[in-house]
Amino acid sequence: MSTAPTNGITTYYDDQGSGPPVVLIHGHSADSRMWDLQVPALLAAGYRVSRYDLRGHGRTTAPDTGYTWDHYSADLRDLLDHLQVQHAHLAGLSMGGAVAMQFALDQPARVASLALIDSALPGFGYSPEFEEAVEALREAVRREGPQHTLERLWLSHPLFDGLRRFPERFAALQEMVLSFPAREYLDDTEYPQPERQHIDRLAEISVPTLVVVGELDLPDFQIIAELLAANIPGARSALIPDAGHLCTMEQPESVNETLLAFLAEVSP
Repeated sequence: MSTAPTNGITTYYDDQGSGPPVVLIHGHSADSRMWDLQVPALLAAGYRVSRYDLRGHGRTTAPDTGYTWDHYSADLRDLLDHLQVQHAHLAGLSMGGAVAMQFALDQPARVASLALIDSALPGFGYSPEFEEAVEALREAVRREGPQHTLERLWLSHPLFDGLRRFPERFAALQEMVLSFPAREYLDDTEYPQPERQHIDRLAEISVPTLVVVGELDLPDFQIIAELLAANIPGARSALIPDAGHLCTMEQPESVNETLLAFLAEVSP
């Protein structure tokens, strides 16, 4: 177990291997264990692989406040400083994709490439069904606490239908999600909203970018993938067959092959 002081909190991370650095950023309510099926393949291909738990997730500090994209980006900056990594490939799934994009906008000189996998997109107008589900989850966490609510409302969401086909892998996700403290749902701080969100700044992303989406992912994320591929200069896209939102866990071999081919193309 390794920890680093980052932006006023303590971040848990795992760092293995040598070679070009690849940083893996997990999705909302999961943690760095989500990448267990990618790390061996990346190490075998000769990369240095770092993964970490985002603030409020896994074994990283869950502060009362500070759950903005700026905070997540600053956390990653300080972690890379701690690891003495000046230039890294970033791969993020869902929320992790949005964190990776924010960091690429904030610190473009430190990003070698982006792999945005079933990525979220701040500023995107999600469907009423998805927005209502998230709001219901937030309200229930405030009333009932996180664990029961996450099991009842979140793990049953169609977002995870694809992974449910693989009981052992779904059980691994369940363990991560049920340990998520959901402190961000209790943060009532009124943060100033940026004038332009990610969706308005995609043309500013200047690093090689791969956009990956599962064939069976929800329509919202299919549309996001199309927007990212169309608006990030030079972005290329890949579809993972027979995979939903968590394609890294559902079809790890296909994701690994796709990611390694991209990294080989853009690595010096």
